[in-house]
Amino acid sequence: MLMASLPQTMKTTNLFITAFLILSFSIATGQKGKHGSYTQTGTTIVNEFTTLTVDASIGNTSISVAGSTMNGNSYSWFGGDLEPGDLILIIQIQGAIINGSPEPWSGTGWYGLPLDPSWGQIANYNNCGLYEYAEVKSVPSSTSLELRCGLSNDYTVSGNVQVIRIPRFENLTISGTMTTQAWNGSIGGVLAVEVNNDLIINGTMEASELGFRGATSSTTASALGIAQYAIMNSDAGGLKGEGIRGFDADYDLNGGRYGRGAPANGGGGGNAHNAGGGGGGNAGDFLNWNEGVGVPNPAYNNAWDEEAINISNFNSSGGGRGGYTFSGANQNANNSGPGNTVWDGDDRRNHGGLGGRPLDYSSGKIYLGGGGGAGDLNEASSTGGGGGSGGGIIYVLNYGNVSGTGNITSNGENGEITTGTNPGIFNISGNDGAGGAGAGGTVIIKSNGTVSGISISTDGGNGGDQTLVDGGLGDMNEAEGPGGGGGGGYIAISNGAIIRTSNGGMNGVTNSDGLTEFPPNGATSGGIGLPNETMSNFFLTTTNDTICSGNTSTLTASVTGTLVGTITWYDAEVGGNIIGTNALTTGVLTANTTYWVGTCPGNYLIPVSVIMSPPVAFNDASVVIGDENCGLGDG
Repeated sequence: MLMASLPQTMKTTNLFITAFLILSFSIATGQKGKHGSYTQTGTTIVNEFTTLTVDASIGNTSISVAGSTMNGNSYSWFGGDLEPGDLILIIQIQGAIINGSPEPWSGTGWYGLPLDPSWGQIANYNNCGLYEYAEVKSVPSSTSLELRCGLSNDYTVSGNVQVIRIPRFENLTISGTMTTQAWNGSIGGVLAVEVNNDLIINGTMEASELGFRGATSSTTASALGIAQYAIMNSDAGGLKGEGIRGFDADYDLNGGRYGRGAPANGGGGGNAHNAGGGGGGNAGDFLNWNEGVGVPNPAYNNAWDEEAINISNFNSSGGGRGGYTFSGANQNANNSGPGNTVWDGDDRRNHGGLGGRPLDYSSGKIYLGGGGGAGDLNEASSTGGGGGSGGGIIYVLNYGNVSGTGNITSNGENGEITTGTNPGIFNISGNDGAGGAGAGGTVIIKSNGTVSGISISTDGGNGGDQTLVDGGLGDMNEAEGPGGGGGGGYIAISNGAIIRTSNGGMNGVTNSDGLTEFPPNGATSGGIGLPNETMSNFFLTTTNDTICSGNTSTLTASVTGTLVGTITWYDAEVGGNIIGTNALTTGVLTANTTYWVGTCPGNYLIPVSVIMSPPVAFNDASVVIGDENCGLGDG
């Protein structure tokens, strides 16, 4: 303040200069927004990927990676290789343990006992689904990264841990399609961005069909009457879809990659002879799986009543079940259930692939949508029958508002239709099991501001149809199993009321003349996921301090929301040293000084300035400006 003897105009000058000084030390920004504002058009991938190469433990500040440059595509927003102050996402994709053992082959076309209906049940998630954001402190070598904070989780390399480089946009407008690369067993399947101010979505953020892979189909000769859940022999049924346990060779460690058992959230393969594949799973009520039955269409309750256990009122979470095995006669499905010899062929057995299991999201873990199982095929003229891939993960960190007229989509892929080429006048083709669908993926929006206008969907895909092709005089009474629908995914946002869906996909149907009263022929829809979850959020706010030269300052940060981690103070924005936690009391200061505060763990820092307010004398000795608490000196 000015001395009382100075005129009012001088007081105004003092307030203006003080305000200017405070503003000058408040406009500095942290690493948020470092990649500038971006308006996206066309189709764009924005992330770079690498993998963890050495197991990492809680508290580690250094991690080993396959490659630390993370600039293989030379995206313009990054402007070069990974550097201090950049943001990464670390996430473990797989590594769960499931129950299961081999089921023996008798060599006669039938399989020996015991059968294990609990095959594929999750025994331990281990570190699968754990994730965290981290700021890069330094890049010491081509295969290592140093982090600002120690890790919050343990990560196991055998569980396929990927490290993802995140663009740090100031503002982001999406007018086209922003997407990511498909999960390939090591990397991909995740779209993640950070936006310091406003995110406007008038186009699409897209991760549909980019998650866990659907099973591929094959036309290996099929034995009759197979009931097995997991076995090595390819003539026992279709392949299983990918999930948090792994894929193909990983399932061999638990008894086999073929057969109707659902490996965690992956869909089971349709059993021989020609059953449909099961749909993949993701979110839902993980205590309500009901042996992969899925959701039977209530329009056909009379037919569902004919099963050994009436499933007409079931509403199972996870993926839908694949349809029945091969039948060759035109009977009434409302009177004759599966397994009855009147159906001829393989007696229309209830051996479709089981729907993938819903996963437990209660601990904060996140997952890709499960892949669908393949139908069982044995006709060289058939096409299709593979499982659909699940949806990927979309994760938005935003410190302004999210708005727009567009959508965020991570739906599961439809199971492949089974059909065929022209079989000749007296034959049919397409007489094989169809594929199960992929499950919906995962979408998370953490925003300090409002979320409005947009819509989000993580719906499961639809099961594959069986589309028979008649050569003209073929027997269209034959029927095989359609595919099961994919289960719904997971959506969580920090606030806002927007349209959100995580519906299960519909089951496939057959066009057989022998099942006109019951086109699902045993296939069911996927269960609903979890579309209306909330994501807790917190953020820090600070106030600059003005002191007299030669004094100390005590700086604090206020928390909005529930604090996770420890408030931590640094002496530099990038690569700085920790100088305190919670409140910071400085040493004696004689010059304007800026400190940086954030949380550990955490993904950004914000500046806080201490501003000196000593007496300031101009050439005109009669005009002296200063703080009344600092003294004026000699003018």
